[in-house]
Amino acid sequence: MSSNTMKFTQRKLKKNYRSITGYFPSVKNDISIGFESKLEKTFFLMLEFDDDVLTYQEQPQIKIVLDGRKKTYSADCFIKRVDSSILRDTLVEVKYTSELEKEKEYFEKKFKAIRQTTDELDLDFIIFTEEDYSDDYISNLDFLYRYITQDREKSYDENIKILLKDKKLTARDIAEQISESPSEFLIISNAIWGLVADKQLSTDLHLSQIDMNSKVKVVN
Repeated sequence: MSSNTMKFTQRKLKKNYRSITGYFPSVKNDISIGFESKLEKTFFLMLEFDDDVLTYQEQPQIKIVLDGRKKTYSADCFIKRVDSSILRDTLVEVKYTSELEKEKEYFEKKFKAIRQTTDELDLDFIIFTEEDYSDDYISNLDFLYRYITQDREKSYDENIKILLKDKKLTARDIAEQISESPSEFLIISNAIWGLVADKQLSTDLHLSQIDMNSKVKVVN
């Protein structure tokens, strides 16, 4: 894909009383990414935990032909995949289903035009809505992300992984078996969730909101 087939504009965020705007601190990109809705922020959070994603960037632009006229289309996100991914690099439109339904015929025609261009550029095109995730899953990612963006005590990491060898335990059982000291409980708890965030331990992030009764295991 040549460098002049896609452009990136600097997103200028304006105060909007109808939606949430701001900047998301992206670890994968090592910069803050501007978002123009809560849904976009949610999508960026999910990308941070997606092993298929190398980097991502907001506001990519490509030329499309709509109603016989060449127009500039500004997507909400461009995803650069890791080399081992079976997916192509991807343009993403982030929209609430209510917006899509309100102008259904227009968006169907527009998205068809976008896909014609993205196919020519060897890109995928996807539409992300609030129906693509559960509230519990996003709540869990939001909880874990703080352990990626902030430093923590790591002196208990190896003890936790040794204790979990060939078994699955609740976070509470792990903390209580490692130390009976109430003052150490929080430190060990943070270490457990830090290891989950780092994908050295795993737990079911889709089942329900994670807590000290959630079972975790070592990632093999």
